[in-house]
Amino acid sequence: MNEMRTWSLLRAVAAAAVYGYLIIPLLVVVLFSFSDKSFFTFPPSGFSLKWYQAAWASERFLGPAVRSVVLALLSTLIAVIISVPAALAMRKMHPGRLRAAIEFLFLGPLIVPALIVGIALLYSFTKVGLIDTFPGLLAAHALIVFPFVFRAVLTSVVNLQQHLIDASAILGAGPLYTFRRIVLPALVPGLAAGAIFAFIVSLDQFTVSLFVTQTEQAVLPVAIYKYLYDVNDPVVAAVSTVLVVFGLAVAMVIDRFGWLRHLGGTAG
Repeated sequence: MNEMRTWSLLRAVAAAAVYGYLIIPLLVVVLFSFSDKSFFTFPPSGFSLKWYQAAWASERFLGPAVRSVVLALLSTLIAVIISVPAALAMRKMHPGRLRAAIEFLFLGPLIVPALIVGIALLYSFTKVGLIDTFPGLLAAHALIVFPFVFRAVLTSVVNLQQHLIDASAILGAGPLYTFRRIVLPALVPGLAAGAIFAFIVSLDQFTVSLFVTQTEQAVLPVAIYKYLYDVNDPVVAAVSTVLVVFGLAVAMVIDRFGWLRHLGGTAG
């Protein structure tokens, strides 16, 4: 009995250490963003929102932030449009090496390090003139976020109830009607989870963006990096805090509706 309590205590301590390791740096950034000084002190000597005001007024962040949001929306939309027919086609394939190979190909950007993807895109886009262009940036982000949407949609597709689809066909419904009334509602949880996660990944994508942009099409993570290279003040901490709060809010929404299982579920 004492041994079980000891192991339970050790697991609790280990879990607390891991959570502390992950959360404490975020707390430092949040505290720094509300500091009234341009350098970090603990405990904080004062409270101020001037760094948030400075971030809002700075031209170095507002433009890239708008570009990042638009880019995340468009790349997520492209990933959704491609993922639905791809997942439905995968469902009709018999389990085997061919299906496994195609699924591995679709999930490749999840496996290959972002650094390698960025270098590959740099060489490819240089040859076709897409470096530092919005279409090139959009193509890169769509490539990165596609696996997240595809995986979530594929999990929902595998769980489709075939007897409902068969019943719809027997009753005379056409393919489009069956898709709209039977298939699409079943895909909504996977689509929602994948789309939200893809939006966050695109919004936070730094490595690939750095390789395919220079100055004209800078996104928010790249703008933060370049600002830190020139200036070291709490403005970046304020911008980072907003991103952290947004990410936490989105994670709570995903967890609240039970969509998280679609991101990590098996495809069968």
